[in-house]
Amino acid sequence: MDVTNIKWKKQIILVGIFLAIVFSLKIFIFTLTPFFLALIITFVIDRPVSMLSKKIPRNIAVLIMILIVLTVFVLLSIFIVTNTAYELIYLSRYLPEYREQIVEYIDKLLLRQQEMFERMPDMVTNILTRILDNIYQRGEGYLSSMIDWSLNITFYIPGYIIILLFTIIATFFISKDKRLILDYLKSKDKIAQVLDSSIINDIFSYLKVQLLILTNTTVLTGITFTILGYPYVILLAILNGILDLIPVIGPGAILWPLIIYNLFMSNIRNSIILFILYVILVSARPFLESKILGRNIGVHPLILLLGIYIGLITMGLQGIILAPLSIITFKAILNTGLEFNSTPTLNNKEKI
Repeated sequence: MDVTNIKWKKQIILVGIFLAIVFSLKIFIFTLTPFFLALIITFVIDRPVSMLSKKIPRNIAVLIMILIVLTVFVLLSIFIVTNTAYELIYLSRYLPEYREQIVEYIDKLLLRQQEMFERMPDMVTNILTRILDNIYQRGEGYLSSMIDWSLNITFYIPGYIIILLFTIIATFFISKDKRLILDYLKSKDKIAQVLDSSIINDIFSYLKVQLLILTNTTVLTGITFTILGYPYVILLAILNGILDLIPVIGPGAILWPLIIYNLFMSNIRNSIILFILYVILVSARPFLESKILGRNIGVHPLILLLGIYIGLITMGLQGIILAPLSIITFKAILNTGLEFNSTPTLNNKEKI
């Protein structure tokens, strides 16, 4: 058999395995969401449950920890949803006024720089006006969609309750019978090899660092914007936390326009504070990643960055979640010895 053909077949099989991992994770995370959330909660409460189970039965310890997590989640959800809905409604009410202020500001800026644009002031003005109108229309569309979602959230409550109930039940059984489940999985040779490769720890280490980054960015942004007296604190803080998870974009998408705006308005103090916040947020990511990911998952950050970028442009926000988890899972499977070595196969055929 031609060695080149064997190599091509091996590459095709590996690509097929990787795609199978991607679509399997997509179904598990976005379709079987309660069970995915149950695994995350089980991982989070595992250590407290283990400590409590030394004094009380494990099933009671699991129930106590689930109740604590559920209480915190419900309180945070109520606070975030209600405040975000209020801020969105307030923003939609004053959006036309903000647009007029921006247009007026651009006109004043062009008048100040009239000497620079004396040859083509109309062209520059028209271009800026078209860009502004495009941004305004898109922003208005996104804003109206978000407002509709926040105001109609009561219609989604039955679905959320079903997901929550299944998550609680799945978390209870997974956490209570954790040892039995692991023993059963380890009794299967291939699954045992994957588990021994620390795939679970690798995946949850990645999720943990992303959650820490999201929380760190959201909280620090919220505190800073509150101190500076900015409106829409919760909305901007959550948005900045989400943007920090997206490669290339990051928190600079919100902070740099504010820094530049404050510089133009001669508000040096606010610009310096926002710049310090940006430096802290940008520095926190590599620190947390090197502290948690570097020693655990063994995947080069550049590979993860490339995977997240490709996932973003091909699958949108879902790709940001699926790409790194697929890479980590794929690497763990390869570490089990699934190399598709062609030499043993040829020797076996020769013996036959």
